Amino acid sequence: MVRRYLRSRKAVAAAAAAVFVVWSNPQVVPVGKSSWMPRFGEPGAPGSREHGLDAVPRNLTLHLATHSHSDIGWNLSFEGYYDSSVHGVLRGVCAALWADGRRRFTWGDLAFLDLWLDDEGDEASSVDGRLTWRQVVGELMRRGQWAVVGGTYVSPDEGLTTWWGHNAVVDVGHRTLARQLNATTSVGWQIDNFGHHSTVAHVLGNTGYTALVLGRMAYRDLYDFASQGQLQFWWQSREHTGARPLLTHFLAEHYGLVSARFDFDRTSRCDSDALLGELLRLARRHVRQYPGHGHVLVMMGDDLRFVRAARWFGCLDRLVARSRQHPQWRDVRLQYSTVPEYLAAARPYLERARLRRHGGDFYPYQDKPVEQYWSGILGSRPYLKWLVRDTEQIVQHAEALVAMQGLRRGNASDAASALEPHLEFCRKQVAIGYHHDAITGTCTDAAYADYVRRLRLAAHVALRVGLAALQPDAGPARIEYALDGRVDAYNTATRDVADPGRDRVEIGAGRCAADACAGAVVAVTNAALLAAQSQVVRLRVHSGDAVLVDHAGAAVRDVHVRAADNGAYDVDFVARDVPAFGVRTYAVGNRTRYPDAPPLRTLAAPGSRAPAAAEAELRQGGVRVRLAGERDGAVRIEAGGRVLRHQLRAYFGNPHVQSSGAYVMHSFGLMYSVVFWLFGGALAAGLAAAWAAHSGRAPRAMRALRVPRVGGCGAGAAALVGGGAGAVCVYYAGQVASVARLDAWTRGQGAAALVLPVAAAAYVVGGALRWRAWRVGACVAGACAGVALALLLVPAWQSRPLTARHLRLAVTRADGVCDVARARVAGGIDAEYMLCADAPHLLHVSALVHAPRDREVFARLTGGRGRALRLFDGASVRSRQSSVWTPVPGAFYPAPALAQLDGLAVHLRQSVGVASVVRGALDVLVHRSMSANDFRGLKQPLTDTQPARVALIVDLRADANPIPDNLRVNAPALAFVLPPHMAAPPYAGSDAPALPPLSLVGVRALQESGGLRVDARVLAHGPVDFAAARLLNNAGRAATRVHGDWALCDASAANRTQTPAAQISLRTGEQALFRF
Repeated sequence: MVRRYLRSRKAVAAAAAAVFVVWSNPQVVPVGKSSWMPRFGEPGAPGSREHGLDAVPRNLTLHLATHSHSDIGWNLSFEGYYDSSVHGVLRGVCAALWADGRRRFTWGDLAFLDLWLDDEGDEASSVDGRLTWRQVVGELMRRGQWAVVGGTYVSPDEGLTTWWGHNAVVDVGHRTLARQLNATTSVGWQIDNFGHHSTVAHVLGNTGYTALVLGRMAYRDLYDFASQGQLQFWWQSREHTGARPLLTHFLAEHYGLVSARFDFDRTSRCDSDALLGELLRLARRHVRQYPGHGHVLVMMGDDLRFVRAARWFGCLDRLVARSRQHPQWRDVRLQYSTVPEYLAAARPYLERARLRRHGGDFYPYQDKPVEQYWSGILGSRPYLKWLVRDTEQIVQHAEALVAMQGLRRGNASDAASALEPHLEFCRKQVAIGYHHDAITGTCTDAAYADYVRRLRLAAHVALRVGLAALQPDAGPARIEYALDGRVDAYNTATRDVADPGRDRVEIGAGRCAADACAGAVVAVTNAALLAAQSQVVRLRVHSGDAVLVDHAGAAVRDVHVRAADNGAYDVDFVARDVPAFGVRTYAVGNRTRYPDAPPLRTLAAPGSRAPAAAEAELRQGGVRVRLAGERDGAVRIEAGGRVLRHQLRAYFGNPHVQSSGAYVMHSFGLMYSVVFWLFGGALAAGLAAAWAAHSGRAPRAMRALRVPRVGGCGAGAAALVGGGAGAVCVYYAGQVASVARLDAWTRGQGAAALVLPVAAAAYVVGGALRWRAWRVGACVAGACAGVALALLLVPAWQSRPLTARHLRLAVTRADGVCDVARARVAGGIDAEYMLCADAPHLLHVSALVHAPRDREVFARLTGGRGRALRLFDGASVRSRQSSVWTPVPGAFYPAPALAQLDGLAVHLRQSVGVASVVRGALDVLVHRSMSANDFRGLKQPLTDTQPARVALIVDLRADANPIPDNLRVNAPALAFVLPPHMAAPPYAGSDAPALPPLSLVGVRALQESGGLRVDARVLAHGPVDFAAARLLNNAGRAATRVHGDWALCDASAANRTQTPAAQISLRTGEQALFRF
């Protein structure tokens, strides 16, 4: 009896352990766990909440919200979708609404509406020949049948978009809606974004919005909110100053159809009773997840639906009519509504109710259990991510140049009105680049190529606009010439980006050749940063006899010259102290005009290249950085007593089992779980065989296989042995076994190479120690625990270094400009370490990376403290920290501008994904290429062969405030070669003292009947109080502060007031709009 009791107690203990593991795993049970339980796969708490569950109402109103979701590029390009379906949807819906005034429709993709109305908005409509299509849409909006929601030009990815980008997307959307339809909207529409960021709530709440509809929430958060009946809540960012709460409605289910039976684009069958039954079940399910007002929003549409609008509305009309007569619908009302009408019906109740207040984000996004983290979007298509940022910087600079030059000319020129349409075109292309299927990289190759084409065109046009703005006499003829002619200009931030033709500006041989140099003027402008800055400028000159002088005619010091192809010379120099909202000019001319300046040919000697060695040293501005290759392929960085390490590593994906794809980044343990199952099975089989062979009842044949006894141990020791074996298995799989072998094992090929050695070793150990059943079970349980704990607690084992061992570093030295050390690593990847004189405390660490097939490449920088991330998006710093139980994919977060650990700050010139899975180390995703499809809608795998250089700009100072440097990094100067007819701007900037810590978040110049008007939106990064006249470089303009909202658009002028502003006084984090 005692033995039976002990056996049952063991069984009970094993069952209790199994229940504990299952209950503490949110992938099985997402909520209801005690706070002390480990949450495997659980990120940090998303924010503060207040709970309250209302009674379920008896009388319900179902609001049919017909809509069509149309991505601005995805499987097809933007215009591909327009030509194939969206154009027909817009015309068909207009006709259907015009035919019956009871029908309603909601549209949220403003870029398509803009394209359609530009294309045929002024043509006679087919619904009423007396009205144009623009008039038809306007009349339908006046009647309340057609509602435009969102108001943003596109629906951007909320985590990867910069602060300037969020504001610009709203501005462009508001202006487009006002220009096309003389309308505005106050309802946000973010139903397909991959996670939601509180920055969006803050921006929308301060630009006139009153409500917001969201569509994707991590399944654990969704369960939490829905179980409390609080899928409608107040969302207010806790990181931003002056945040306004925004009434937020979260869709209980996907924005798509209730079921395929409602897809009337693909079926003509309309079974009213069956469809009403589905709607009623949906209503009973949803009403419990929202506060008790009894209004249920039914999303009636999906991607690119309503191509057959007449069929859709015909069946829905029958459903509405049938519901009036159906006996089960006595307490339920079915009606058409737009989304604003639904919110208006529920708002009176919601404003009285005690709704939950949410202050955080909804990241990371995970749509299903079992580690379906959408972290892949943070590293996909890095070239596109860089191109979006580069184009944004150029456009941001160009709009500030137009305002700057307009203020200097006064009211004598209409340049602003001539240039503004071109700037708006550029802003629209940047907005499209921020679409949630663009910057994330979740698009086909054809759509990707279209995004790249648009952004390159926008950058070129914006540079032309900037050149036109620099014209001293900006008459219509000169502006037209500048816009249509060639432009030689570039963004100085591209010093560490591999993109041919964009990394320097060329002075053509026609202006400065080997035999004659007529001369050229180079203008370096600093219009986007409200502080003086120095920048390295790169030129290509086709004459070694040419000279380089500054605006005073003095030779430029600290110039680095090296011979290039075809007799040209690459000239690098530092444009020092370019003033805020100002220009520095330099001249490339001949020695006849500048006899005291040395020719470029004589300056080519100082640049030198040292032979490759295991160690290297960079020197600029009194800063010395020592680099040394280490045995594991990392580079050791020593500067000012600090020691950092940089290494390129890769996670590898299994294309056969739970592979990463365009969206999802799966963990190593999940993709190769079959390998661990094989290990566990072989271990159990070997131990069981040893127990059977060494028992007293073993058959004679098995007795011959017995091994000598060497001792014994208890169950605890057996569990430790198993745990050690499990950890060794994880290490072998992650660091030793070839990826090809792991992939083969997951497909059952060659598994004997794993199973037989493990089983044999288990047999020998189990036999030598004479383990019986209980110890065998303890060893197997210990092995399972060892595998799980090694995967969770030692995440470094899940990736492997890409870099070769014993790297050799070759240094190119350019005293006074930039020292560069380069190293060739495995796979043809070049790593580069650059220290420049314009900011010698910032080390540029980059690599020209092309991701091998089924690899996720990341850079690991070690030298910080702890694992608490701080991320800066251009406006606010937010803290992120993942639990030790979080799998690697769940630890990555979007970082648009700056990532920090204690003691380590990294500036970013493009949006990336960052994590800290190893204490003191910062991991940055730089590239990925996958051969498998994760089936989230994209019709192809994401195989990216485009090389990209992702620059990590490391602050060599420990614990310094990185925000001022980050503002400079992301608002670089532009360099223009002025045309021959164009004189140098008659100014070199202002000697006024530096402005307080401010950034310019959009500026717009408009020519009005009373003269030029400039609207400038500024953000304070510290408490500021200074004379308003200083803001735009002492332009002598009176300033007024615009209250009401931030939008650079006149559509909301009725809600605004203006007050004179002799002083600009702002708190830290406060943003405001000023008019000059």
